[in-house]
Amino acid sequence: MAHRAASLIFAAGLAAALGAARAQPQPRPQDAEPTPQHSADCVAALEVEAIAMADQLRAGKTEIEPELVRRVQQGFAFIGVAYKQGLRKEEADKLLKQAEANTQTLPQDELAARQAACQAEGARLLANANFFERAFVAHAAQRRVDRLKKPKT
Repeated sequence: MAHRAASLIFAAGLAAALGAARAQPQPRPQDAEPTPQHSADCVAALEVEAIAMADQLRAGKTEIEPELVRRVQQGFAFIGVAYKQGLRKEEADKLLKQAEANTQTLPQDELAARQAACQAEGARLLANANFFERAFVAHAAQRRVDRLKKPKT
């Protein structure tokens, strides 16, 4: 009798665990972390947009600054993910340089599509980041924006 009760308890626990596992949302491809190459491609695409926004800001369009900050934060979210994946300066610089070169050759409509996709993905990465990661990104992005705001020399 004790053996039967233990078997029933085990079976009930197993059924509950399997049911809970099935109830969990399955990760979708867009929820996966970006590869270092994809991160570099997005940083390059978002940087093109950020530089254009910074030019507008320096020309007096001050209302664009909050959007510029968001765009730079989205780029830094990709940098943070790549860093957590083990990518370091030398390799990151190499990937970014290649991505920047590739971005310059994209037709405008493809660049705009990439920028829109990277904006959404960067926002998702930020939303999924913990408090400390978001604070680091916000600080790094603000420093970058402050440099972008300075007049070109």
